[in-house]
Amino acid sequence: MDDREAYLLNGLVQRHFQVGRILRFRNVRRGCQCRCVEIYTTEQRAFMLLIYPHSYLPTSLDAGGRESNALAEATFPSLRFVAPATGGRGLVVDGPQGTHLMMAQFPPGQAMAAENWSLQDLSQLGLRMAWMHRMMHEQPRPGNRESTGKALSRLLDEPSPRRDALLNLMEARALESFVRASVQLPPLDGWVHGGISAESMLLDDDRQITALMDWGLTGRGSSCEDAVDVFVHWCVDEHGQVRSAEARAFLEAFLSLARPRAPAWDAVVSHWCARQLYYALLGHRQLPRGFGSIVANPHFLSTAIALCHNKSA
Repeated sequence: MDDREAYLLNGLVQRHFQVGRILRFRNVRRGCQCRCVEIYTTEQRAFMLLIYPHSYLPTSLDAGGRESNALAEATFPSLRFVAPATGGRGLVVDGPQGTHLMMAQFPPGQAMAAENWSLQDLSQLGLRMAWMHRMMHEQPRPGNRESTGKALSRLLDEPSPRRDALLNLMEARALESFVRASVQLPPLDGWVHGGISAESMLLDDDRQITALMDWGLTGRGSSCEDAVDVFVHWCVDEHGQVRSAEARAFLEAFLSLARPRAPAWDAVVSHWCARQLYYALLGHRQLPRGFGSIVANPHFLSTAIALCHNKSA
C-alpha cells in the first residue's frame, strides 16, 4: 500500500472508529466480496478494514454485520464488527470514491481450497452451518419482501455491460425461460448468508473453522440455499461430476440439525439460481463453474442433491 492511500485510510479510520495510533496497514486476502486491510495499532490490537464497492447497499451491509455480531456473541465463529464512534448508518461509514467501510476485529485463520477439504472437514462445515442457521432463525427477518426472481427480472430489463456479458455467456432461450419461471417464485421467509465459499471460511492449523467471512449479501431467503452453495462449490468437480461421498458427508451433518430437514430441493435450487444471476448482474459474485448448464436444467441439480440427501439419511 502506498503512503498516499495509507494516509487517506488513516484519516478515515481515526475519524470514524478511533482505534488509537496505527502502526501498519497491510492488504490481506479474506473472503471474496470486498478488499480487506489489516490495521495494527500501538496497543498491539489488530483490526480489519473492509472496503466494499459502491454497488453494495449500506442497509444490507449493516444487516449482515449485525447478524454476524449476534452470532459472534453466541460464540459462533463469525466476524465481530466495530460500531463507528461517529454513529450514522449503523456499522457502515462512507469510504473513498463511493465505497463503504466497515471495521471488524481481525479474524484468525486462513482459507483452504475446496478440493483439500476432507470428509471430516465437510461434516464439520455441515454442523457449523446448521448451528448458524438455527441461531439466525431466532433473529428478526430482513425487511425486503420482494422475491429474488422479480428483482432479477427487473434488473435484466435495465441495459448494462454486465447484462450484455451475461446474455453472451448463456443460452438466451434458456435464460428467458428460467427468468419467467423465477418471477412466480414466492419470497422466502428466513435468512440466507448468500456468500458461502471456500474463500469465506477461515480455518486454524487443526482445520477447525475460526471465522466466517462475506456477510455483505446476507438477506431474506432459505437456509438451504447456502447448502446448495456448498454442494456446487465443494461437491462437484471440474468435469461436472458429483463427488457423492463429499456431498453425503456435508448433507448428513447439515440436515441433522437444519430446518427443514427435508426441503423441496426444486424450489430451493430455483431460488439459488435466481440469486446467483442477480448477484452477477450487480457485480457482487462470479457465476459458479458450469452455471449455464444448471440454469438450462435446474431440476438436474436438485435431483442430484436429493439423491445424495436420501443416501445420507
